[in-house]
Amino acid sequence: MLNTSAWKPFPRYMGEPEVEDLHEDVTPSEHDLIVRYAIIGIFVILTTASLHLTKMIALPITAGIIFGLVLGPAVDWLVRRNVPQHLAAAIIVLLFLGVITAAITVLAVPVAGWSDQAPAMMTALKTKLAGVFAVMDEAKKAIGALTGKNGAELSVSQGNPLIDIAMSGSTAAGGMLVFVATVYFWLATRRHLKARALRLCLGRGARKSAGAFFQEIETRVARYFGLVTLINLGMGILTMGIAWLAGLPFPIFWGALAFILNYLAFIGPIIVTVMLFAGALIDAPLVLTAIWPAAAYFVLHLIEGNAVTPVFVGRRLTISPFLVFIGFIFWLWLWGPVGAVLSTPILLVAMVAQEEFARYRAAQAEEQAQTQDQVPAQAA
Repeated sequence: MLNTSAWKPFPRYMGEPEVEDLHEDVTPSEHDLIVRYAIIGIFVILTTASLHLTKMIALPITAGIIFGLVLGPAVDWLVRRNVPQHLAAAIIVLLFLGVITAAITVLAVPVAGWSDQAPAMMTALKTKLAGVFAVMDEAKKAIGALTGKNGAELSVSQGNPLIDIAMSGSTAAGGMLVFVATVYFWLATRRHLKARALRLCLGRGARKSAGAFFQEIETRVARYFGLVTLINLGMGILTMGIAWLAGLPFPIFWGALAFILNYLAFIGPIIVTVMLFAGALIDAPLVLTAIWPAAAYFVLHLIEGNAVTPVFVGRRLTISPFLVFIGFIFWLWLWGPVGAVLSTPILLVAMVAQEEFARYRAAQAEEQAQTQDQVPAQAA
């Protein structure tokens, strides 16, 4: 008969571990932390639902505030030269609308010309890439056979994605009116709004932190949009040169397209690349001949995104690519392409708020520590 001790090395015959007490009461601090995170989660869910339900109003108002932050330094420049606040705001808004109107006027003919070329582009894609679409169709049928579902037939002529994301005329006009009014009233009354917000802050430290928060938001957002606009303008000029060398009609159209869609992170450059390829396919004898304009633009985009923008934007405006991607996906889902354009400025505002709140809490903790050190000294 084997000795019982011989079985002890095996886990089956080892002594049962002592069971920890799982019925310990939750401490007050842990309870407060759980309640705090639960309240924050409920607040985020309700805010997201409210922004989705009020999209027609919340979107132009948010866009107007963001552009108001960008145009704020120009209004301050006029105010320092003895121009009344309301008049300075009206001048800046009128100049802003004038630039948009001039751009639409200049681009009207190229846009109309390439709109007429859209069917030819779709036909070129279907004809010259018939083999690729056939492989994709076979793969889709194989996936449908495995899953037991038959998907819709692949067709490149089901609609233009740029037209699909466009809003109706009346909705766009109403949103534009709300946007322009928000920009004007924000620029005309932002000093009074800031003063009233500071009066609501209790304590000198809170007012100082809130004032720094407003100032930092305006500085960062204005600098970000200014630098990004200059970079996008350079990309537009280079893209216009590529279109001219490729012999594409209306090179200014391609430059404007690259300039505008470069604000739309991730998706915008992909759309420009595909459209350049489709446009070059119309008259190109071979597929390889039509690849080089799109490839040249995509290489320029890689250089811009990985070398130029990080250098000129700087460390203080650099955001984690993961946060940029998550913010882009969230606001694209919530508000569409316009929300995707506003995602990075909104993320900048959130980062400034977090930094200023952390700085305020650190100052409060330091002040409390100094007060506690002074109490024993006075008692002695």
